Order: sequence, then structure tokens, then C-alpha cells
Amino acid sequence: MREQIKNIIIEEFSKLTALIEADFSSNYKRKVNNFLLSQMDERITASMVFVSSFESKSGYAIETCAKRIARLTFGEKNVPAIVNPRNLSHCIDSSTVSGQIVVTDVDTHNGDLRGEIASFRANNEAIGKGRMRVESKVTHSSCKSTLLPLSEKYRGSQIYTKPVDLAFYDGEIWNVMELKAGGDLDSSNAPSNVEKLLTIYVDMGVENCKAYFATLYNKNGEGNTWTGSVKKHLNYPSMFLIGARFWERILPTGISYNEFTKIYREALEEIDLNKRINDMISECIGE
Repeated sequence: MREQIKNIIIEEFSKLTALIEADFSSNYKRKVNNFLLSQMDERITASMVFVSSFESKSGYAIETCAKRIARLTFGEKNVPAIVNPRNLSHCIDSSTVSGQIVVTDVDTHNGDLRGEIASFRANNEAIGKGRMRVESKVTHSSCKSTLLPLSEKYRGSQIYTKPVDLAFYDGEIWNVMELKAGGDLDSSNAPSNVEKLLTIYVDMGVENCKAYFATLYNKNGEGNTWTGSVKKHLNYPSMFLIGARFWERILPTGISYNEFTKIYREALEEIDLNKRINDMISECIGE
């Protein structure tokens, strides 16, 4: 299992590195034309270009790794491309699906439904600070009692699809997740991200389902309390899977988060990432 995980990371990050290499020169030239960076050393500028490109593109690569690892743990059929917990009839070809989609007959475009979800979020926000803080009342239990009935109320005859970052059946419940890198959303983006997740929950329309906001790493450092604007809108920590908690939810038995990070480092060493970065930079600046 350890080797399978390493091979997944090697495959996905090899694709990522090749993609960055293909457009690195053109990205660097665009930065060179930025007079705000004109006083910086060329190698510093080129390094900034790589970091920017890597951060923007690596999210998709590691999300793909997460899906493939979840399939190792729970099986292919339990992490499907087409998530269809109510076995609705449809004509969607799974080979045409990028990532995962939820199939539903809930009219997710209905303005009244969107309004009810938005009101549920807004009326249950966390309030206060420190010892006086009251956490968000958007919990698994309140979602089940308030939002789940909406899937029946707004059910229609048409089939709709909704992209989901990660969804899997663990043998007991469906887990649906909004998955971010560090989860450092600004206060204006947090409500819409939460409402997207809650809409997916309604779309699922089944009792054995839980929704989570998940991050690939703890931006505050593993073991530290995670801070983020999303905490205002979802109950913390019950509806969050941050860093190690996320990975340990999907990793196979016997593979800890710490072991996974070791596997990740080994995989990047095997694809010789550091050398390829230095080669890209040297070629761009003519060293």
C-alpha cells in the first residue's frame, strides 16, 4: 500500500512538473515585464515564478492524489466519478467526467432553495470571541433536521449535476467535502464556499451523509488550532477536517499522516523535483 501511494504521488506530480516546465519560460517573461520586480535578482524573480506556478497548479494534483488514495482505502465503487446515492436514472458517461459530480433531481438553480440555504447559514453564524464565543450552529445534526427536508421540497423531474471536490462512501455514510489547500479564504468568499457545500449536501438527499470543510494542510502548523473565516459559518471542529485529520480519514489502515508526508517527500525526491526546478530557472536566466 505504501508503494501504491508513492506511485500515485509520483505520477500526479510528474504530470504537474511537466506542465510547469512547458509554460515556465513564458510565465517568467511576463514577470520580467513587471517594473515592480525590476530591482530583484533574476534568480529570485524566477524562483518566485516557480512558487507561484507550483502553488496555483499543485492543488489539483494533490486533490487527484487524495481521490486516488481514497479509492485505495474504500474501493473504486465507493469513490465514484458519478456520485449517485439515490440511484437516479441518467445518461451521463463517467468517462467524460473530470473529478467527481453529484447527480441529483433537486433543482439547485431554484432561487428559493438558494435563499433557504443562505438563510440557514446566516442565521446560525458563530458569535463572540474567546470565552464568550458561541460556535456556529450549522452542525451535522442541524443540517439533517433543516436542510435534508429541502431535498424533497425542491425535488423535480429533471436531472442536475453538481461538481464536488471529494465524495466517498466509507461503509456507513457518504462523506462530501469542500477541499482547499490551507483554507485561508477571505471573509467575502467564505459564505459562498459554505453555501456551495451545503447545497451539495441537499443534492445528495440521503440521511447517511455528512458534509465537511477540509484542508490539505494546517496553515497554522500541524497540532495548532486552525484559524479561518469559514469557522464563522460551520461548527468547529465537528464539520472540519484540517490537515492530518483529513488525510487520516482517507489513508489506508497502517499509514499515518506522518508516514504519508514521508512518502510524499520520497516521491518528490524520486522525480528529482529540486534539480528540475534549478534547471528551469538556470535555462530562463541564461546561466
